[in-house]
Amino acid sequence: MKFWKNNRLDAEFDLPIEQVATLFAESEWAALPWLLDRSLRAFLTDQAGPVCAVWDDEEAFNALLDLVLTRRRTARTTGKEHRS
Repeated sequence: MKFWKNNRLDAEFDLPIEQVATLFAESEWAALPWLLDRSLRAFLTDQAGPVCAVWDDEEAFNALLDLVLTRRRTARTTGKEHRS
């Protein structure tokens, strides 16, 4: 997924959605009683967080959201949280 650190055009970087999903799962944002979409967006833009960036590809964001949801469902059914 393509990001721009601190919303800077000269600070473009890529992170695989699998890595972002893992970082999110390990964060305090994942435990908030908010809608998942909202907490994931807050996690990504958190200035004190590991990503601290913006993106413009909503399809990539939706793929990330789907991955997080899939991992949560798997964790519920298997009793194990996904870590990679």
